[in-house]
Amino acid sequence: MELIANFMSGDLDPVAWARRREEEGWDALGCADHFYSPNRGYPHLWVTLATFAAATSRVMLTSSFANNLFRTPVEFAQASLQLQKVSGGRFEAGLGAGWDRAETEAAGLVYPGAGERAGRYAEAVQIVRQLFATGSCSFHGRYYDIEVPKLGPSDRDPPPLVASLGGDRTIREIAPLVDRVELKLNAPATRDGSLDFVKLAEIPRSHLADLVAKVRAVNPTVPLGVLVLCSVGEDDRTRALEEKLGDSLMGGFFGPVDKVVTSLRALADVGLDRIQVSPFTDTSYELLAPHLGEL
Repeated sequence: MELIANFMSGDLDPVAWARRREEEGWDALGCADHFYSPNRGYPHLWVTLATFAAATSRVMLTSSFANNLFRTPVEFAQASLQLQKVSGGRFEAGLGAGWDRAETEAAGLVYPGAGERAGRYAEAVQIVRQLFATGSCSFHGRYYDIEVPKLGPSDRDPPPLVASLGGDRTIREIAPLVDRVELKLNAPATRDGSLDFVKLAEIPRSHLADLVAKVRAVNPTVPLGVLVLCSVGEDDRTRALEEKLGDSLMGGFFGPVDKVVTSLRALADVGLDRIQVSPFTDTSYELLAPHLGEL
């Protein structure tokens, strides 16, 4: 099982953080694409990933996940191609639909309804796939009119394209087009534009297997991973989140390290080969690090 540590704090030193995670033995480093949350400011996606590329030598790097509401698919493709070059081929291009209403509107951007977000996402993946394959794109869809004759380094070595998928439509339309799928396990709790902990606690244990089956129905061989919201330890915040989620599927990823490791290890049973860890507490990485060999 491959493990991704997801960087989510604008207050931490990205160089020190990346080097520490590489030394601990994480397989990949991601960077979340947000402006802010109620509890923190976030780092800039592309600046941070370029910093990681310069600060490390072994780990893979990935965008976790570039927000399709924040920028055009042309910029995403351009940045991805350049990052693949400066990292020496260690980048995987993760693109997501975008889900957080508050930060999108606070930045002066439009937050479309669920159907339009899914449609924009599906078209964006098609555009990026063209740009990765040929360095150009002629695309005329419902949401995008693209005419780009040349993009990216001339010695183009496109990175793998990864999609974060949790809904029926995006799975059906996007899973056949990408090199890897990361299952968005918490999708039922974010569909209204914010993270709803009540709905998070109601996600049934069968949900993960159902998502795997839906992807396999349209792409039988694509590698599968999962994004896991978690918090490891016995600090007050982790205890409060653990109590809120109870004995639910997601509750297994909140609490003492042994409990969380057991829950993470069980994910391999449904055919996943990668876990992206996105904790609510920054100390979670250090607590998980001694157990990476068990996963």
